Amino acid sequence: MEPSTLQEILGVEKQIRQQLDAERTQASQWLENARREIETAHRAEMEALKREAGQGEGIARQAASEKAALVVQRAEETARAVDNIADEELRRRLRGCLAALVPEGSGAR
Repeated sequence: MEPSTLQEILGVEKQIRQQLDAERTQASQWLENARREIETAHRAEMEALKREAGQGEGIARQAASEKAALVVQRAEETARAVDNIADEELRRRLRGCLAALVPEGSGAR
């Protein structure tokens, strides 16, 4: 091989290496930027999910509180109604309930 041909080959090889190095650097920078963007988007999505979860928890607590208040209100109303029933009426209802539980002709009184 002539020295000028060898020098041309070495020069082309050097250019190829430089281009490869430049491409590697560019690809590395692109990957780093993509990673940062993905991490930023991930953090933002996680924060949004946390906010939604907090709101959902608050809504669930409010609904449970309202339901509990309604149960307490109904229990108080029932207790007041029972307080207003005369003793004789309570005995009559109790006998009816017991009669339903004890079979007829069992001899239990």
